[in-house]
Amino acid sequence: MDDEIKKVLIEQGADIVRFIDISCFSKEHTLGYKKAVLFCMVLSKEYIIDIQSGKEIDYDNDEYLTKELQVEKLADWLADYIRQKGFQALLQSEESNLKNGYIEQAYIDPELKQGISFLPLKAIAWVGGLGFIGKSNLLITEKYGSAFTMCSVLTNAPVLTENHPIVESKCGSCKACVINCPAKALVGNEWTIEGGRESIVDVSKCCCALECMVCCPWTLKYATSTIE
Repeated sequence: MDDEIKKVLIEQGADIVRFIDISCFSKEHTLGYKKAVLFCMVLSKEYIIDIQSGKEIDYDNDEYLTKELQVEKLADWLADYIRQKGFQALLQSEESNLKNGYIEQAYIDPELKQGISFLPLKAIAWVGGLGFIGKSNLLITEKYGSAFTMCSVLTNAPVLTENHPIVESKCGSCKACVINCPAKALVGNEWTIEGGRESIVDVSKCCCALECMVCCPWTLKYATSTIE
């Protein structure tokens, strides 16, 4: 099953696929599931440079939104595939989370500061050793920075989880995301398990301008690696 899942996801455009043990989280966050299949689609270097240089986003043809929809469609396929094999699966697409009441209300209505607790994708990716959670509240990888979209499916299927070491924060004294956030939503603190998201960002202020993603030195390192 593992090989088939990975093969199809990659054939359909996923650049990263990981099978992750999430049993370290509480049942409140995992809803009783112990494993997750997480996958990512990387954004093009040209897209990052365009946004970073101030090019206006064409929301009808935006690469980020397009790939976000693609990973969610892959999550739909994966959840159906796992169920057909006789196991349980919970996809974490935005549509599914909204339907089941799992998405945090602060993302729906900026006036609401509290929401339903669930398991963020970045937390799964962090536990899976994919990267670290930066001062931007984004997952940052050494290879791509934050230039990707991701989704996951929680399951009880007997997939073999992979062991990867936890990646410690590499933000250091950098505050590029804090300085460039147009909504001034970022505080500038290092992320910690104890402090969580609330210690680094005011979600009610976030306007999803993507500036925190494109100004990150790790993202720019990826985006400019072959662009003169």
